[in-house]
Amino acid sequence: MKCPKCQYENPEDTFYCGKCAAPLAPHKDISGSQTETLQMSVPELTTGSTLAGRYQVIEELGHGGMGRVYKVFDTDIKEKIALKLLRPEIALD
Repeated sequence: MKCPKCQYENPEDTFYCGKCAAPLAPHKDISGSQTETLQMSVPELTTGSTLAGRYQVIEELGHGGMGRVYKVFDTDIKEKIALKLLRPEIALD
């Protein structure tokens, strides 16, 4: 299947382009947006703690000038994902 954005040739069973990550075709299992921004105060997260009632912290992957990234288990979708928490002063901009 050829990507409509970059013309890269992808396998037929692929939902997103392997080169540019553009969606290849509308599909009932693909939602329009996977990103959600929550505005809340965040306590110090430690391994095993839970955030927003659904994200169980596995480990911190890294941190920098904008915030911290954690590997978490999303109990709603039953998958491990990366969760980026922005510093409050960055999030306001």
